[in-house]
Amino acid sequence: MKFKNSLILVSSIIVFFLIGLFYDMQYRILTRTIVYKLSNYNLDYYGGKEFRFFVPDLGFILTLVPLGLFFTIKHLKSKKTGFISVLAFIVFLLLFYLIFCFLESQIIKYTTVIDSKGIYHYHYSNLNYRLIAFFSIVFSLSTNFLIFKILKKQGNSISE
Repeated sequence: MKFKNSLILVSSIIVFFLIGLFYDMQYRILTRTIVYKLSNYNLDYYGGKEFRFFVPDLGFILTLVPLGLFFTIKHLKSKKTGFISVLAFIVFLLLFYLIFCFLESQIIKYTTVIDSKGIYHYHYSNLNYRLIAFFSIVFSLSTNFLIFKILKKQGNSISE
């Protein structure tokens, strides 16, 4: 690996870690809101104010993004597919994030007791924020890798 490539990789890992460190609270609010909106029942959160300053949970999970994209592009050995691979990763990331938020809402529905008014009350800190982020990133990276691997294989067999 060239020094320039390793420097770019290390700096992007640091940037993604810092993004996860500073935007952890906004990610949690977004995830709670999306789970609430995707639930097909009456869901209500309870709990006090949440104080989380510079907790590295999301930061460590986000370091998977530059590592996965780096190894995907490096394995494909094509600079033309690099930009397309990043765009496909973003689309897959959004898709899998919504899917896992919906699955989380269904888990809440079947594991929480309903009250007399037909509302499911759930403590907001019991959402699997880390699991949603981790699975979204891992599934989108692996889907991205597999699709471009299949396309590369079909491209090689067509050119032969």
